Amino acid sequence: MNKIFKRILLGIITFIMMLTLLPTAALAGESDFEPRLSTPSSGNSYYNRSLNIYSKQGYGMPNCTAYAYGRIYEITGEAPLIKSGNAGNWWFTNKRNDYYEYGSEPKLGAIACWSRHVAVVESIDEDIVTISESHWRGKYFNTKTFSNPNSAYRQTFYGYIYASDSVFAEEPVYSYTQEISEFTEAPCNPFSETALTIENEPVLLMNSLMITNAVS
Repeated sequence: MNKIFKRILLGIITFIMMLTLLPTAALAGESDFEPRLSTPSSGNSYYNRSLNIYSKQGYGMPNCTAYAYGRIYEITGEAPLIKSGNAGNWWFTNKRNDYYEYGSEPKLGAIACWSRHVAVVESIDEDIVTISESHWRGKYFNTKTFSNPNSAYRQTFYGYIYASDSVFAEEPVYSYTQEISEFTEAPCNPFSETALTIENEPVLLMNSLMITNAVS
C-alpha cells in the first residue's frame, strides 16, 4: 500500500512540475493599455509641434482633432491616417478612404465621433464609457463618462473609429521569453527519466529515483 501511495504521489508531483514549466499565455494589448486621465504635458511630442500635424498647421490644443490625433499617435506609436479636416469630417474621411474599421460598439483606444466633436475611449465599465478630449477654444483637456453617446452632446453621434486595433491584435505573449523547442519523455511510463529542453538546453532532468528520494 505504501508503494502504491508513493507512485500516486510521484505522478502528482511530476504533473504539477510539468504544468509550472509550460508557458502561460497572456493577451497583449488591452492588459497593457494605459488610459490617459490627466492633461498631457507641454513637452509631450504627440501633442505639440514635434509630431502633431494639427499643431504644426496652427490648430493645436485646445482642439478636439489635435488631441485625438495626438492620443492615437501616443497609443499606437504610429501617425494616424486621418490627418486633416474638422471633427465633423473624421467619420466620413475614414469611411471614404477605408483607413480603419468602425462600428457602434465602444473599444479601448477608439475614436468617438460626433457631428462636431471627436474624443478617445479610455475605459469601458459595462455600459459606462470614459473618454478623454479637448475642445476648440474651450477646455484644454478633460475626461467625460456616458452610458449613451447619443445624449453625451447635443450632436449627432456617428460611431467609433477603431484606430487603435493594431495594438490589441498582437499575438499572445508568454510568461517567459524562451520557447520550448523540444520536449521528450517516455510515452508509456510516467516514472521514467523525463527531460524538458528549452532552446535545446536541458533545464530540468528528473527521474523516479530523484522524486522518490524527495518524498521518502
